[in-house]
Amino acid sequence: MTLLEQSLCMLSGVSPEAECRLRRQGILTCRQLACEVERVMSKSHAIRARSSFAEWEVARDNELIDWMVNHLPVGHRVRALKDYWRDAVFYDIETDGTMATSCITCISTLRNGEVRTFWRDGNLPEFLSEWAKAKILVSFNGKRFDTPIVSKAFGLTTIPAQIDLMDEAAHYGYRGGLKAIEKRVGFVRKEAECCDGRDAVLLWRKYERTKSEDALKTLQGYNQEDVLSLEFLARHILRLSLENMHMLD
Repeated sequence: MTLLEQSLCMLSGVSPEAECRLRRQGILTCRQLACEVERVMSKSHAIRARSSFAEWEVARDNELIDWMVNHLPVGHRVRALKDYWRDAVFYDIETDGTMATSCITCISTLRNGEVRTFWRDGNLPEFLSEWAKAKILVSFNGKRFDTPIVSKAFGLTTIPAQIDLMDEAAHYGYRGGLKAIEKRVGFVRKEAECCDGRDAVLLWRKYERTKSEDALKTLQGYNQEDVLSLEFLARHILRLSLENMHMLD
């Protein structure tokens, strides 16, 4: 049984709090809820839950992950990773500025335990091979920054399901940038030379000006630590989502 099949809050009218109550009553799967919805829910909530069940079945049977992710409440969308972790791509980009019109200098990805890095004037076009393998994209502020820039740079019109950890973390009171949040959840970086995105811009400019391999290596290391941090944060939020729901392994 997949975690998504147990995620009652994917159905309309079922909040995470209602999901907890239903599980205490022995309702453990969406299919089970569909069979007993009139018994365990109010009339208005039962109508909403039943109306969305047919869509849920089609989405499940056809692996419409985007539908499932978007129908989970914010803070609980990371549950999709439990079933599709091997097909998820954690990714982060660095640019030559801080504007939405800035050019990509470096992209790091983490998929199924493997970190890869792509950079301008190097292997950047190969990033498309990782994009093509992704059933879920996981980022931090990626919906607003990374994905629009990547889509424009590569001329992409198809985007996989997305989980933005900035929104997921904010649901649990973790606000601010990734570096501030990761300290609160216990992630320790190995690369300490580059502190933030502004340093990444300066490192790229130094590399462009001097062709310093050290500058490029530091930039790549910083970018790689970002995606490792994303995976750590995703696991932390997933635990929070499942806490007190008797859904933890």
